Amino acid sequence: MKRFKSAGLLLLAVVALTACNDKGFKTSPSGLKYKIIRGQENGKDSAMDGNVLKLGMIVRLSGHKDSTLANSYGKLPFFTSVRVAPPGQAVYDPSELFPGLRKGDSLIVVVHVDSAIKKGVIPETQIPAPLQKGDRITYTYKVLEIFKSDSLARIDYQKEMIKDAPRQQKEQEEKMAKLKPELEAKQKAEDAELAQSGEKAKQIAAVADYLKKKGISATQTPLGTFIKQDNPGTGAPVADGKYVTVKYTGRKILNDSIFEGPNSFTAKVGMGGAIRGFEDGLKQFRQGGKGVIYIPGYLAYGKTPPQGAPFKSYEPLSFDVEIAAVSDTMPAQKMPPQPSAKQEPKK
Repeated sequence: MKRFKSAGLLLLAVVALTACNDKGFKTSPSGLKYKIIRGQENGKDSAMDGNVLKLGMIVRLSGHKDSTLANSYGKLPFFTSVRVAPPGQAVYDPSELFPGLRKGDSLIVVVHVDSAIKKGVIPETQIPAPLQKGDRITYTYKVLEIFKSDSLARIDYQKEMIKDAPRQQKEQEEKMAKLKPELEAKQKAEDAELAQSGEKAKQIAAVADYLKKKGISATQTPLGTFIKQDNPGTGAPVADGKYVTVKYTGRKILNDSIFEGPNSFTAKVGMGGAIRGFEDGLKQFRQGGKGVIYIPGYLAYGKTPPQGAPFKSYEPLSFDVEIAAVSDTMPAQKMPPQPSAKQEPKK
């Protein structure tokens, strides 16, 4: 990882040196300014159509303001397929220059926002933030590996994902920790409004009536979640700050239909990684526990479910759960079984 970080600093220096002028740059068929720096590794095989490149990537913006838009060094590398455009059909995009690259090569590509607009790559009425007219974007790539097939690239991608998982988890936890006070204050205000209007009691009663009609015996938590414990578990308790691995199946209470599962996930409790009623329910179990969590709508996805989600406003949900593991640290991810070379499908 230290090698990648130092390489990233080197590439940043290269970008800084080339950002002020296009000296020594060539022009691609679509009009891109670019420079290829051949690597010392002297990779023999050039990237061909259908290959997959594993790249270190830095993207910098210059113009109305200077900033780094992306930097993969110390993070998950960038994987992309190589596609050779037919003659006369090259798109104003860095991928145009990927064919012919070799392992160890560096590629610097300059994209002018005004040219991208003129060529229709960026709609003039929908210029994405933080870009503005007159800006330019400098892409700097380092070819880390070339894969001959998508299946081989996927194996390496899975390895890199597992390697990068702790960083992603830490980054997400830090982000949620910063947002937590604001989110809790907002949630408290919404709960008070629901309680005052009588809507909170109405939603709790709806779940209680469902359980009564079904003859299900469940206990209610102070927050409002209902729990049916088939087995409370005998291991470590689920609590804030613990990492819990849960096997679950999600259902809609209104029509007893499954909307997700069976599935599983691992998350740190208390960091907002799951809906409130689900986390509240999990805290009633220990490792090895099994049961069902019944969640009133205000503790599920609330008034405004995520866009594209299959839920109505304040829809009550239930989850069959099994607490597979509770730990103080994020469990190490395992590589899925990989097929042997003989098992790869023929093209």
